[in-house]
Amino acid sequence: MADPLSFEALASSEHVLSSAENFVLYVLLEAVARGAGGGGRVPLNLGVVIDRSGSMYDERRLEFVVEAVKFLADNLSADDKVSIVAFADKAKVIITPEAARDKSAIKRAIDDIDLLEIGGGTQMALGMRAAIDEVKKNLSPDRLNRVLVLTDGQTYEETACIDLVEKNREQISFSTMGVGVEFNEKLLQRVSQDSNGKYHFIGDPAEIPNIFEDELQGLRSVSLRNGRIEVTLSQGVQVREAFRASPEIYMLGTPLVGEDRKIGYEIGDLQAGVPGSVLLTLVLPPRKPGQVRILQSTFHYEVPGGAESTVACDLTVDYTLDRTLTSKRNGRVMNLVDQVSIAKLQAKAEEELKAGNVDRATRLLGNALQGTQRLGNVKATQALAGLLDQIKKTQTLQTKAAKTTLLQAQAVVRKTQMLDPEALKDFQKSD
Repeated sequence: MADPLSFEALASSEHVLSSAENFVLYVLLEAVARGAGGGGRVPLNLGVVIDRSGSMYDERRLEFVVEAVKFLADNLSADDKVSIVAFADKAKVIITPEAARDKSAIKRAIDDIDLLEIGGGTQMALGMRAAIDEVKKNLSPDRLNRVLVLTDGQTYEETACIDLVEKNREQISFSTMGVGVEFNEKLLQRVSQDSNGKYHFIGDPAEIPNIFEDELQGLRSVSLRNGRIEVTLSQGVQVREAFRASPEIYMLGTPLVGEDRKIGYEIGDLQAGVPGSVLLTLVLPPRKPGQVRILQSTFHYEVPGGAESTVACDLTVDYTLDRTLTSKRNGRVMNLVDQVSIAKLQAKAEEELKAGNVDRATRLLGNALQGTQRLGNVKATQALAGLLDQIKKTQTLQTKAAKTTLLQAQAVVRKTQMLDPEALKDFQKSD
Protein backbone atom coordinates (compact mmCIF):
# COMPACT_ATOMS: atom_id res chain seq x y z
CA MET A 1 0.00 0.00 0.00
CA ALA A 2 1.41 3.41 -0.97
CA ASP A 3 2.28 5.89 1.76
CA PRO A 4 -0.56 8.35 2.32
CA LEU A 5 1.82 11.29 2.23
CA SER A 6 5.22 12.54 1.18
CA PHE A 7 7.55 14.26 3.64
CA GLU A 8 10.86 15.87 2.76
CA ALA A 9 13.50 18.22 4.09
CA LEU A 10 15.00 20.55 1.49
CA ALA A 11 17.91 22.96 2.02
CA SER A 12 18.44 26.22 0.16
CA SER A 13 21.88 24.87 -0.75
CA GLU A 14 23.38 21.40 -0.64
CA HIS A 15 26.77 22.96 0.13
CA VAL A 16 27.96 24.90 3.18
CA LEU A 17 31.14 26.98 3.35
CA SER A 18 33.45 25.26 5.83
CA SER A 19 35.20 28.45 6.89
CA ALA A 20 32.05 30.50 7.56
CA GLU A 21 31.48 31.34 11.22
CA ASN A 22 27.69 31.75 10.89
CA PHE A 23 26.53 30.23 7.62
CA VAL A 24 22.81 30.90 7.06
CA LEU A 25 20.89 27.99 5.57
CA TYR A 26 17.16 27.89 4.85
CA VAL A 27 15.44 24.55 5.36
CA LEU A 28 11.96 23.64 4.13
CA LEU A 29 10.16 20.82 5.95
CA GLU A 30 7.12 19.89 3.91
CA ALA A 31 4.39 17.26 4.11
CA VAL A 32 1.83 16.65 1.37
CA ALA A 33 -1.12 14.28 1.79
CA ARG A 34 -1.61 12.16 -1.33
CA GLY A 35 -5.32 11.47 -1.08
CA ALA A 36 -8.08 10.08 1.06
CA GLY A 37 -5.66 8.03 3.13
CA GLY A 38 -7.86 4.94 2.94
CA GLY A 39 -10.21 6.24 5.63
CA GLY A 40 -12.78 7.96 3.42
CA ARG A 41 -14.31 11.35 4.17
CA VAL A 42 -13.96 12.41 7.79
CA PRO A 43 -17.31 13.29 9.40
CA LEU A 44 -17.67 16.82 10.79
CA ASN A 45 -18.21 17.96 14.35
CA LEU A 46 -18.71 21.65 13.71
CA GLY A 47 -19.75 24.53 15.95
CA VAL A 48 -20.75 27.68 14.02
CA VAL A 49 -20.55 30.95 15.99
CA ILE A 50 -22.38 33.93 14.46
CA ASP A 51 -22.06 37.55 15.56
CA ARG A 52 -25.57 39.01 15.71
CA SER A 53 -24.63 42.38 17.14
CA GLY A 54 -26.31 45.52 15.84
CA SER A 55 -23.65 46.21 13.20
CA MET A 56 -24.40 42.89 11.48
CA TYR A 57 -27.46 44.58 9.97
CA ASP A 58 -25.18 46.94 8.02
CA GLU A 59 -24.57 46.12 4.36
CA ARG A 60 -26.97 43.14 4.63
CA ARG A 61 -24.32 41.15 6.50
CA LEU A 62 -26.82 39.10 8.46
CA GLU A 63 -28.78 38.29 5.31
CA PHE A 64 -25.67 36.82 3.71
CA VAL A 65 -24.93 34.83 6.89
CA VAL A 66 -28.43 33.36 6.70
CA GLU A 67 -27.79 32.37 3.08
CA ALA A 68 -24.45 30.81 3.99
CA VAL A 69 -25.84 28.72 6.85
CA LYS A 70 -28.63 27.46 4.62
CA PHE A 71 -25.97 26.33 2.15
CA LEU A 72 -24.21 24.57 5.01
CA ALA A 73 -27.45 22.83 6.01
CA ASP A 74 -28.03 21.60 2.47
CA ASN A 75 -24.55 20.09 2.33
CA LEU A 76 -24.47 18.20 5.61
CA SER A 77 -24.12 14.44 5.55
CA ALA A 78 -26.06 12.10 7.82
CA ASP A 79 -22.98 11.45 9.98
CA ASP A 80 -22.07 15.14 10.45
CA LYS A 81 -22.67 16.90 13.77
CA VAL A 82 -23.31 20.66 13.63
CA SER A 83 -24.40 23.22 16.21
CA ILE A 84 -25.09 26.93 15.67
CA VAL A 85 -24.60 29.66 18.26
CA ALA A 86 -25.58 33.33 17.97
CA PHE A 87 -23.98 35.93 20.20
CA ALA A 88 -24.06 39.64 21.00
CA ASP A 89 -24.02 40.66 24.69
CA LYS A 90 -25.22 37.12 25.41
CA ALA A 91 -24.83 33.81 23.60
CA LYS A 92 -27.58 31.38 22.67
CA VAL A 93 -27.44 27.94 21.08
CA ILE A 94 -30.05 28.07 18.34
CA ILE A 95 -29.34 24.64 16.82
CA THR A 96 -27.97 21.62 18.68
CA PRO A 97 -26.32 18.67 16.89
CA GLU A 98 -29.47 16.64 17.52
CA ALA A 99 -31.75 19.29 16.00
CA ALA A 100 -29.39 19.67 13.02
CA ARG A 101 -30.49 16.28 11.72
CA ASP A 102 -33.55 18.14 10.43
CA LYS A 103 -32.23 20.51 7.76
CA SER A 104 -35.49 22.42 7.67
CA ALA A 105 -35.11 23.09 11.42
CA ILE A 106 -31.74 24.73 10.77
CA LYS A 107 -33.26 26.98 8.13
CA ARG A 108 -36.16 27.98 10.37
CA ALA A 109 -33.83 28.79 13.25
CA ILE A 110 -31.47 30.86 11.13
CA ASP A 111 -34.41 32.74 9.56
CA ASP A 112 -35.43 33.80 13.09
CA ILE A 113 -31.94 34.79 14.24
CA ASP A 114 -32.80 38.51 14.27
CA LEU A 115 -35.64 37.84 16.76
CA LEU A 116 -33.28 36.65 19.50
CA GLU A 117 -33.07 38.77 22.63
CA ILE A 118 -29.31 38.68 23.15
CA GLY A 119 -28.44 42.38 23.16
CA GLY A 120 -26.42 44.35 20.66
CA GLY A 121 -22.77 44.22 21.81
CA THR A 122 -19.97 41.82 20.93
CA GLN A 123 -19.02 39.16 23.49
CA MET A 124 -17.24 36.68 21.22
CA ALA A 125 -15.86 34.58 24.08
CA LEU A 126 -19.41 33.75 25.20
CA GLY A 127 -20.26 32.50 21.72
CA MET A 128 -17.03 30.51 21.47
CA ARG A 129 -17.58 28.90 24.88
CA ALA A 130 -21.12 27.84 23.99
CA ALA A 131 -19.97 26.31 20.69
CA ILE A 132 -17.07 24.50 22.38
CA ASP A 133 -19.51 22.94 24.85
CA GLU A 134 -21.67 21.69 21.97
CA VAL A 135 -18.69 20.32 20.01
CA LYS A 136 -17.44 18.50 23.10
CA LYS A 137 -20.70 16.54 23.31
CA ASN A 138 -19.60 14.64 20.18
CA LEU A 139 -15.85 15.05 20.50
CA SER A 140 -14.02 12.21 18.76
CA PRO A 141 -10.60 11.64 17.18
CA ASP A 142 -12.50 10.17 14.24
CA ARG A 143 -14.21 13.51 13.53
CA LEU A 144 -13.06 16.92 12.38
CA ASN A 145 -13.73 18.93 15.52
CA ARG A 146 -13.80 22.62 14.62
CA VAL A 147 -15.38 25.87 15.76
CA LEU A 148 -16.09 28.45 13.04
CA VAL A 149 -16.41 32.06 14.23
CA LEU A 150 -17.85 34.94 12.16
CA THR A 151 -17.75 38.49 13.51
CA ASP A 152 -17.73 42.07 12.25
CA GLY A 153 -16.71 43.92 15.41
CA GLN A 154 -14.27 44.47 18.23
CA THR A 155 -15.05 42.09 21.07
CA TYR A 156 -14.89 42.57 24.80
CA GLU A 157 -12.60 40.26 26.80
CA GLU A 158 -10.13 39.38 24.06
CA THR A 159 -7.97 37.52 26.57
CA ALA A 160 -10.85 35.17 27.28
CA CYS A 161 -10.96 34.21 23.58
CA ILE A 162 -7.24 33.40 23.59
CA ASP A 163 -7.61 31.38 26.80
CA LEU A 164 -10.40 29.30 25.29
CA VAL A 165 -8.23 28.45 22.30
CA GLU A 166 -5.27 27.58 24.51
CA LYS A 167 -7.35 25.26 26.69
CA ASN A 168 -9.00 23.44 23.78
CA ARG A 169 -6.46 23.52 20.93
CA GLU A 170 -5.42 19.89 21.50
CA GLN A 171 -8.95 18.75 20.68
CA ILE A 172 -10.57 21.51 18.62
CA SER A 173 -9.35 23.82 15.86
CA PHE A 174 -10.82 27.28 15.25
CA SER A 175 -11.44 29.05 11.94
CA THR A 176 -12.27 32.75 11.99
CA MET A 177 -14.01 35.08 9.55
CA GLY A 178 -13.75 38.86 9.85
CA VAL A 179 -16.35 40.94 8.00
CA GLY A 180 -15.84 44.61 7.16
CA VAL A 181 -13.02 46.63 8.78
CA GLU A 182 -14.02 47.06 12.43
CA PHE A 183 -13.00 43.64 13.76
CA ASN A 184 -9.63 42.95 15.39
CA GLU A 185 -7.69 41.13 12.68
CA LYS A 186 -4.77 40.37 15.02
CA LEU A 187 -7.08 38.54 17.42
CA LEU A 188 -8.82 36.53 14.68
CA GLN A 189 -5.48 35.63 13.11
CA ARG A 190 -4.09 34.47 16.44
CA VAL A 191 -7.18 32.39 17.24
CA SER A 192 -6.88 30.53 13.93
CA GLN A 193 -3.09 30.24 13.84
CA ASP A 194 -2.74 29.02 17.42
CA SER A 195 -5.17 26.17 16.73
CA ASN A 196 -4.15 25.39 13.12
CA GLY A 197 -7.45 26.62 11.72
CA LYS A 198 -8.02 29.18 8.96
CA TYR A 199 -8.47 32.95 8.98
CA HIS A 200 -10.63 34.63 6.34
CA PHE A 201 -10.98 38.34 5.62
CA ILE A 202 -14.34 39.21 4.07
CA GLY A 203 -14.26 42.69 2.56
CA ASP A 204 -17.63 42.41 0.81
CA PRO A 205 -20.47 40.78 2.82
CA ALA A 206 -21.70 39.20 -0.42
CA GLU A 207 -18.60 36.95 -0.18
CA ILE A 208 -19.83 35.31 3.04
CA PRO A 209 -21.63 32.35 1.36
CA ASN A 210 -18.59 31.61 -0.85
CA ILE A 211 -16.24 31.72 2.16
CA PHE A 212 -18.50 29.29 4.02
CA GLU A 213 -18.46 27.04 0.95
CA ASP A 214 -14.64 27.20 0.74
CA GLU A 215 -14.31 26.35 4.43
CA LEU A 216 -16.67 23.40 4.06
CA GLN A 217 -14.85 22.11 0.98
CA GLY A 218 -11.56 22.38 2.84
CA LEU A 219 -12.93 20.34 5.72
CA ARG A 220 -14.29 17.76 3.29
CA SER A 221 -10.88 17.30 1.65
CA VAL A 222 -8.92 16.66 4.87
CA SER A 223 -7.26 13.27 4.53
CA LEU A 224 -4.71 13.24 7.38
CA ARG A 225 -5.16 14.45 10.93
CA ASN A 226 -3.06 16.15 13.61
CA GLY A 227 0.15 16.63 11.66
CA ARG A 228 3.22 17.53 13.70
CA ILE A 229 6.87 18.00 12.73
CA GLU A 230 9.55 17.07 15.24
CA VAL A 231 13.10 18.21 14.53
CA THR A 232 16.33 17.15 16.22
CA LEU A 233 19.16 19.59 15.50
CA SER A 234 22.77 18.51 15.31
CA GLN A 235 25.16 20.03 17.81
CA GLY A 236 26.01 23.65 17.07
CA VAL A 237 23.05 24.23 14.72
CA GLN A 238 20.80 27.12 15.77
CA VAL A 239 17.32 28.28 14.69
CA ARG A 240 17.19 32.00 13.95
CA GLU A 241 13.61 32.15 12.66
CA ALA A 242 10.74 29.78 11.90
CA PHE A 243 7.76 30.44 9.65
CA ARG A 244 4.74 28.51 8.58
CA ALA A 245 5.34 28.54 4.82
CA SER A 246 2.19 26.96 3.38
CA PRO A 247 -0.71 27.03 2.89
CA GLU A 248 -0.31 30.41 4.61
CA ILE A 249 2.68 32.42 5.80
CA TYR A 250 3.06 33.52 9.39
CA MET A 251 5.78 33.57 12.03
CA LEU A 252 6.10 30.66 14.46
CA GLY A 253 8.60 32.31 16.78
CA THR A 254 12.06 31.19 17.81
CA PRO A 255 11.88 28.17 20.13
CA LEU A 256 14.20 27.48 23.00
CA VAL A 257 16.29 24.47 22.10
CA GLY A 258 16.89 22.21 25.11
CA GLU A 259 19.64 19.75 25.83
CA ASP A 260 17.92 17.10 23.70
CA ARG A 261 18.17 19.50 20.70
CA LYS A 262 14.50 18.82 19.85
CA ILE A 263 11.88 21.31 18.64
CA GLY A 264 8.33 20.72 17.39
CA TYR A 265 5.86 22.45 15.10
CA GLU A 266 2.12 21.74 14.91
CA ILE A 267 0.79 21.44 11.36
CA GLY A 268 -2.77 20.32 12.07
CA ASP A 269 -5.00 18.60 9.53
CA LEU A 270 -3.80 18.17 5.96
CA GLN A 271 -5.99 18.57 2.91
CA ALA A 272 -5.14 16.28 0.01
CA GLY A 273 -2.57 17.87 -2.27
CA VAL A 274 -2.12 21.03 -0.13
CA PRO A 275 1.38 21.25 1.39
CA GLY A 276 1.79 21.78 5.10
CA SER A 277 5.25 23.21 5.58
CA VAL A 278 7.63 25.05 7.88
CA LEU A 279 10.55 27.19 6.74
CA LEU A 280 13.51 27.38 9.13
CA THR A 281 16.37 29.87 9.06
CA LEU A 282 19.32 27.96 10.48
CA VAL A 283 22.75 29.21 11.49
CA LEU A 284 25.48 26.60 11.06
CA PRO A 285 28.89 26.47 12.73
CA PRO A 286 32.15 26.02 10.77
CA ARG A 287 33.28 22.43 10.19
CA LYS A 288 35.88 20.50 8.25
CA PRO A 289 34.98 19.63 4.64
CA GLY A 290 32.78 16.58 4.23
CA GLN A 291 29.22 15.30 4.54
CA VAL A 292 27.42 16.36 7.73
CA ARG A 293 23.90 15.59 8.94
CA ILE A 294 22.50 18.85 10.33
CA LEU A 295 19.08 17.62 11.44
CA GLN A 296 16.71 14.70 11.73
CA SER A 297 13.00 15.29 11.19
CA THR A 298 9.91 13.18 11.80
CA PHE A 299 6.36 13.88 10.69
CA HIS A 300 3.66 12.52 13.00
CA TYR A 301 0.12 12.12 11.65
CA GLU A 302 -3.07 10.13 11.92
CA VAL A 303 -5.07 8.48 9.17
CA PRO A 304 -8.76 8.95 10.05
CA GLY A 305 -9.88 5.94 12.02
CA GLY A 306 -6.32 4.72 12.56
CA ALA A 307 -3.45 5.07 15.01
CA GLU A 308 -0.66 7.62 14.83
CA SER A 309 1.97 6.98 12.17
CA THR A 310 5.31 8.59 11.43
CA VAL A 311 7.61 9.18 8.50
CA ALA A 312 11.19 10.38 8.94
CA CYS A 313 13.88 12.03 6.87
CA ASP A 314 17.33 13.43 7.57
CA LEU A 315 19.03 16.43 6.04
CA THR A 316 22.70 16.19 5.08
CA VAL A 317 24.83 18.94 3.58
CA ASP A 318 28.29 18.99 2.09
CA TYR A 319 30.77 21.25 3.88
CA THR A 320 33.21 22.61 1.32
CA LEU A 321 35.88 25.27 0.76
CA ASP A 322 34.58 25.91 -2.77
CA ARG A 323 32.52 29.13 -2.69
CA THR A 324 31.10 28.54 -6.17
CA LEU A 325 29.30 25.43 -4.93
CA THR A 326 27.67 27.27 -2.03
CA SER A 327 26.14 29.83 -4.40
CA LYS A 328 23.90 27.23 -6.07
CA ARG A 329 20.33 27.46 -4.77
CA ASN A 330 17.27 25.22 -4.55
CA GLY A 331 14.52 27.01 -6.50
CA ARG A 332 11.59 25.69 -4.45
CA VAL A 333 13.14 26.77 -1.15
CA MET A 334 14.32 30.19 -2.34
CA ASN A 335 10.91 30.95 -3.82
CA LEU A 336 9.33 30.43 -0.41
CA VAL A 337 12.12 32.42 1.26
CA ASP A 338 11.22 35.34 -1.01
CA GLN A 339 7.50 34.99 -0.28
CA VAL A 340 8.19 34.97 3.45
CA SER A 341 10.43 38.04 3.07
CA ILE A 342 7.63 39.91 1.29
CA ALA A 343 5.17 39.04 4.06
CA LYS A 344 7.69 40.33 6.63
CA LEU A 345 8.12 43.60 4.71
CA GLN A 346 4.35 44.11 4.56
CA ALA A 347 4.01 43.46 8.30
CA LYS A 348 6.87 45.84 9.13
CA ALA A 349 5.33 48.52 6.90
CA GLU A 350 2.08 48.23 8.84
CA GLU A 351 3.94 48.65 12.15
CA GLU A 352 5.79 51.71 10.84
CA LEU A 353 2.58 53.28 9.59
CA LYS A 354 0.83 52.78 12.92
CA ALA A 355 3.84 54.46 14.57
CA GLY A 356 3.45 57.42 12.23
CA ASN A 357 6.52 56.67 10.11
CA VAL A 358 4.84 57.08 6.73
CA ASP A 359 8.03 57.48 4.68
CA ARG A 360 9.53 54.33 6.18
CA ALA A 361 6.30 52.40 5.60
CA THR A 362 6.16 53.56 1.98
CA ARG A 363 9.72 52.40 1.31
CA LEU A 364 9.06 48.99 2.85
CA LEU A 365 5.90 48.52 0.79
CA GLY A 366 7.78 49.60 -2.33
CA ASN A 367 10.37 46.88 -1.67
CA ALA A 368 7.62 44.32 -1.10
CA LEU A 369 5.94 45.40 -4.33
CA GLN A 370 9.17 44.90 -6.28
CA GLY A 371 9.40 41.42 -4.79
CA THR A 372 5.89 40.39 -5.86
CA GLN A 373 6.55 41.74 -9.35
CA ARG A 374 9.72 39.68 -9.60
CA LEU A 375 7.86 36.57 -8.44
CA GLY A 376 5.07 37.18 -10.94
CA ASN A 377 2.46 37.19 -8.18
CA VAL A 378 -0.12 39.39 -9.90
CA LYS A 379 -2.73 39.37 -7.10
CA ALA A 380 -0.22 40.33 -4.42
CA THR A 381 1.25 43.04 -6.67
CA GLN A 382 -2.19 44.56 -7.24
CA ALA A 383 -3.05 44.40 -3.54
CA LEU A 384 0.20 46.04 -2.44
CA ALA A 385 -0.06 48.69 -5.17
CA GLY A 386 -3.56 49.55 -3.93
CA LEU A 387 -2.33 49.79 -0.35
CA LEU A 388 0.59 51.99 -1.40
CA ASP A 389 -1.77 54.35 -3.25
CA GLN A 390 -4.07 54.61 -0.23
CA ILE A 391 -1.18 55.42 2.11
CA LYS A 392 0.11 58.12 -0.22
CA LYS A 393 -3.36 59.67 -0.31
CA THR A 394 -4.33 59.41 3.34
CA GLN A 395 -0.99 59.06 5.22
CA THR A 396 -2.84 56.80 7.67
CA LEU A 397 -4.72 53.53 8.16
CA GLN A 398 -7.67 55.21 9.86
CA THR A 399 -9.91 55.61 6.82
CA LYS A 400 -12.24 52.78 5.83
CA ALA A 401 -10.71 52.55 2.34
CA ALA A 402 -7.17 52.32 3.74
CA LYS A 403 -8.13 49.67 6.29
CA THR A 404 -9.92 47.64 3.63
CA THR A 405 -6.92 47.67 1.30
CA LEU A 406 -4.65 46.77 4.21
CA LEU A 407 -6.74 43.73 5.13
CA GLN A 408 -6.93 42.68 1.48
CA ALA A 409 -3.15 42.97 1.14
CA GLN A 410 -2.61 40.98 4.33
CA ALA A 411 -4.83 38.16 3.10
CA VAL A 412 -3.22 37.94 -0.34
CA VAL A 413 0.41 38.25 0.80
CA ARG A 414 -0.05 35.63 3.52
CA LYS A 415 -1.45 33.08 1.07
CA THR A 416 1.37 30.98 -0.32
CA GLN A 417 1.71 31.06 -4.08
CA MET A 418 2.64 27.71 -5.62
CA LEU A 419 4.77 28.17 -8.74
CA ASP A 420 5.25 25.61 -11.47
CA PRO A 421 8.72 24.05 -12.06
CA GLU A 422 9.51 26.33 -15.01
CA ALA A 423 8.89 29.44 -12.91
CA LEU A 424 11.36 28.20 -10.30
CA LYS A 425 14.37 28.09 -12.62
CA ASP A 426 15.30 31.72 -11.97
CA PHE A 427 15.75 30.92 -8.29
CA GLN A 428 18.38 28.27 -9.05
CA LYS A 429 20.82 30.80 -10.50
CA SER A 430 23.88 31.82 -8.51
CA ASP A 431 23.67 34.96 -6.38
